[in-house]
Parts: sequence; C-alpha cells; structure tokens
Amino acid sequence: MSFQPNNAFEEQFRQFLAEPGTQDAIRSDQEKEVGLMKKVDEFEKREELQGQREQLAVALQDLDAESQRLIYPILRLKMVQHILFAALKDSRKKGTDFVTSVRQKSLLRMMEKVRDELNNDPDNAMRIEQEWFTTVQSGIEYEAKKKPKKNRQVLPATQMLPIIQSGAQLRINGNHKFKEGKYREALMMYLQGCVGFEMYCATNEQDQQLLDDVHVQVRKNTAGAAIKTRDYTLCIESCNKVLELIPGDTKSLYRRALAQWRLGEVEKASEDLEAILKAKVNDYEAIQEAATAKKAARKLLRQIEESEERAEVVEAKMAKALAITIPKYDLCAPWPMPEPERPMLEELEDIK
Repeated sequence: MSFQPNNAFEEQFRQFLAEPGTQDAIRSDQEKEVGLMKKVDEFEKREELQGQREQLAVALQDLDAESQRLIYPILRLKMVQHILFAALKDSRKKGTDFVTSVRQKSLLRMMEKVRDELNNDPDNAMRIEQEWFTTVQSGIEYEAKKKPKKNRQVLPATQMLPIIQSGAQLRINGNHKFKEGKYREALMMYLQGCVGFEMYCATNEQDQQLLDDVHVQVRKNTAGAAIKTRDYTLCIESCNKVLELIPGDTKSLYRRALAQWRLGEVEKASEDLEAILKAKVNDYEAIQEAATAKKAARKLLRQIEESEERAEVVEAKMAKALAITIPKYDLCAPWPMPEPERPMLEELEDIK
C-alpha cells in the first residue's frame, strides 16, 4: 500500500461522505438521535405531571408478583413511600435497575417487618411512622448541629461594592448560561454569587437593604435553576432564604411548593399554594407577579389532585390483579418529614 498525503486522504474522505449510501446512513443515525431526544423530552414532560406517589405506583408495576403482594398493602404509609422513592431516585441517578434495588434483602426484610406489625395491630401504623420519621429527623438535626455556625463579618460601605458587583455580575453570567439551556452551569454561577451575601453584613440598615436586594435577586435565580436541574432540596433552601427577607413572596412560595411536591411533601406543597391564593398584594409592581402565581398555584393544585387520583387508579388495578386488599390507613397527621437526597409554568421559571 502506497502512502497517501493528508490532502489526498481528505479528498477521498469527502468523496466517501458524498456517496448516497453514506448520506443515507448519516441521515438514519441523525433521525435515531432526534427520535431518542424526543423520547427523553416526552418522558420528562410526562414526569413533570407526576408526583412521588404516582411515579412509585407506575415503577412498582415492573416488580414481580411476590414483591408487589408484599409492598402494595403497605404503600399508603408515607414511610414506605419515602423509602421506595429514595430507591427509585437512586437507581435513576446511577442508571441501575429499580427492581433490583427494591429486591435487596435488607429492604425486603424492612417491608416484611412493617407488613407483619400492621397485620398484627393496624393501630401501630402511626406509631411506626412517627418513630421512623423522628429517627430520621433526629439524624438531620444532629448533622445540622455538627456544621460550624457562620458568623457574618460586618463591612463598612466602602467594602460592600465589590461584593455587590461580584454578585450582580455572576447573576448576569448565569442568566446567559440559563438562556442557553446550560442550567447546571448557571446554577453554579448563581451559588457563587450568593457566597458574599452569606458571609458579610452591613453596618447600617440602609446599606444592608442594598445587600439584601441583590441577594434576593440572585437567590430567586438560584431557585429557578435548581428547579431545572431537579435539585429540589437546594430550591427549597433558596426559597426559604428569600422568604426570610421578603415574607409572602409568591414566586418563591410557588417554587417551594413545586419542589416540595416533587419530594413527596404533598401537604406542605398544598399549604404554600393555598397561601399564594390567600395572599393580598398592595404593591403595584408585585400585582402582576402575584396574579401569575395565583394562576399557577390553581393549576398545580389541580395537577397534584389528578396525580394522586391516577396513583389511586394504578394501585387499585394492581391490587385487583394481585387479588389483594389495600387497607385505608388514617395517616393524615403531619409528621416531621426528612429531607430526601423537575418546570410547571414557564412564567414562574423566568430568570431576571
């Protein structure tokens, strides 16, 4: 074989690409890629309309009949929902099989213990849940206490300008990434922009208000980007910080409600949505945003109700197929929920 210079090879390669057969193959691959992307988009859009309970009900249909007979009668327990949904999220994150995760011996033994206790004494359901959530909550509180407390350093007005400029510039840079669809990069920039406001405070109320105004803008964008990247716990934390500075902020209440629903906190999500609907806004600039939030809140409340109803239908069909009875446990008491390890209306996800 004789050696060919690069330009001759490149010419042959261009001729190869121009051949009809090659073009057909490339076109076929492109169509497959586009089809795959569409399927991913469709899946994400469907999942946007599903709450934790509905996602679980659908995923559990892939389990074997024996595991289904074990889990379905105790699925109404929120403790069980939290454990299984954590396994579902973990399997999605790692790209592993949810069925395999559920069939782990340790998890099945836990489910069997819960089932046996409920069968022996159904009144123990609330006690079992309370003990489990108390244990988890205690663990969260213990970890929080171990974290060193952040003491904010007081800065004079002359040293505040770089912090404000840095936060504002990182917000602008993050906005560009957000508009390009690079939500993870945007989120990182917003988080960097929040650092200075968390570390420092002003010497007087007027200067502090200036710091807080910029901080609120960056924090709102952080919450919006966190929704896009499905970092729901981070979204809730950011919304909490905004609500500390602006109590009753409707956009933050809505985003927090959406994130809470994604994490299975139906009661907490409903409380925030109802607070939006009851909110009275007098500030002229906030009226439009409040009106949009009220519209979105009503829509999300309907979606939550529809998702819970769809879950009921799936659970009933599976119970009928398995010839089992799903007990109706009265577990409405709001136990403290642990912090577990996606957009509704675009007008509430805008970045400013």
